[in-house]
Amino acid sequence: MPRDPEIIVVDPDLDARADLKHMLGLVKLSVVGESDFGIEAVTVAKEHPADVFLISMEEPVARTIQTIEMLGSVAPKSAIVVYSSLADAASVRRAMVAGARDYLIKPLRPEDVSRAVYGILEQEERRRLQQEGDQSQPVGRGTVVTIFGAKGGIGKTTIATNLSAALVNATQSNVALVDMDTRFGDVAIMMDIAVEHSIADLGRRLDQLDRESIKDSLARHHTGVSILPAPLHPTEWRDLTAQHIEKIIDLLAQGYDWVVIDTPGTFNEIIAATLEIGDIILLITSMDIASIKDTALALEMLRAADVSEDKVKLLINHSTSANSLREEDVERVLEYKVTWRIPHDYNVASANQLGIPIVTAKPYARVSRAIMDLAYDLSGVSRERKGFLERFIGRAV
Repeated sequence: MPRDPEIIVVDPDLDARADLKHMLGLVKLSVVGESDFGIEAVTVAKEHPADVFLISMEEPVARTIQTIEMLGSVAPKSAIVVYSSLADAASVRRAMVAGARDYLIKPLRPEDVSRAVYGILEQEERRRLQQEGDQSQPVGRGTVVTIFGAKGGIGKTTIATNLSAALVNATQSNVALVDMDTRFGDVAIMMDIAVEHSIADLGRRLDQLDRESIKDSLARHHTGVSILPAPLHPTEWRDLTAQHIEKIIDLLAQGYDWVVIDTPGTFNEIIAATLEIGDIILLITSMDIASIKDTALALEMLRAADVSEDKVKLLINHSTSANSLREEDVERVLEYKVTWRIPHDYNVASANQLGIPIVTAKPYARVSRAIMDLAYDLSGVSRERKGFLERFIGRAV
């Protein structure tokens, strides 16, 4: 993370400035100056060119836009972040065209401001290193999906294995499935593969790996998914640290379009690393009371860890046919929107016993269609219109 940033607040409202300075103090951000728009802002910027200018924008927006443009000329190395109650696309575009690097909608939350400031500084640091002669070529990075839940027995591994196969089917891209279940590690069994190399093996020779050679350690499944199993003996996890996990997942993300991580129903330093590095977190819950309670605690934990809510998506897995709750009850209790739902299907258990993902074994089953829909939604790939026979078979299964 970059050094502590210096911030100047630009707002004509003295009370608003005081409130913002107090908020920034809560997240340890240092305000080194403040000003009104126009000439005063330019004068302050000349005296102390800060890392970031936080600038208010309200109607009429002309003075704000003028000030952004002037600050861009006076302090070109400083970043500008606008905060406003104006949430329309036209206002956001005007600010960004004038030179703003980010746009925050009121009411402000301390963690949102902190995330915006540090995110901009990290981008600037990478740009500075490149300008100073870092000749390393930038590499692409796939999307990391972390399957997480605060309770065991809610179908996380079933979702992880089937989603991986569905992503291959939906996107025709390279997908890696990583078994990070530090307690049981059932991916290899559910996909019916032999464990020749595990994630623990990679940890022992991490310095010898790159984004290409790491692929040799993954088992290729007939669905097209490349699998990195958990170690056969749980004691082998003791040799792995969060730093090992971050490096392994980063290398995989450089070589695969998708990296799906299956995690246990517990929380530790290693699992924290998978949540930090995940681009999307699928938070799984079932419809029983215990799972809902544990999911509420998981949401609190994620918020305390400053994990962006934008990447946490709540998924209800109807793992049994008996549900005493409604989905709207779950949303009300958790105060969180349900993004996806997977229906109960008795075919899941038999497919798991055969070591075949149900999306492959019974592609027209209700649960298969739901997981395929999930894969399409995650990837942004358009669904092809189904023909009459396919729709008929799908209803009949």
